[in-house]
Amino acid sequence: MTSACVDDAFCRREPNSRYDEEIRKGEKIEGELLHAIESSKIYVPIFSRNYASSVWCLRELTHMVECSSKVNDKVILPIFCDVNPDDVKLKTRLYLDALEKHEEKFRCDEVLQWKEALIEVAKIRGWGTKDKG
Repeated sequence: MTSACVDDAFCRREPNSRYDEEIRKGEKIEGELLHAIESSKIYVPIFSRNYASSVWCLRELTHMVECSSKVNDKVILPIFCDVNPDDVKLKTRLYLDALEKHEEKFRCDEVLQWKEALIEVAKIRGWGTKDKG
């Protein structure tokens, strides 16, 4: 997959802001998502400017990291869509600001896990689409 394909497929579209709202409606969906992550061998987190604002994205990413650290047959292939790896590594305010807002509502240990997962995945060489096209 080239970064041009990624840009056309994901980055030019407005993210579905209703995703978090829809997914909260059924507890079963959470279990289904976590099971899907556990049974997957390839993870493709697509980091966007608003990624860290989504609690579900952060929870899913944390679960991806946990699953991939348990077995060697899983791989994470990050895509950086209009963000730099440094944003995801929390070296800029972009994701830090969103995480600080989460600290007001969620347990410190949970937010810390999200931060650790972001930093770990951002160390993986992935595909970037920032400033393309």
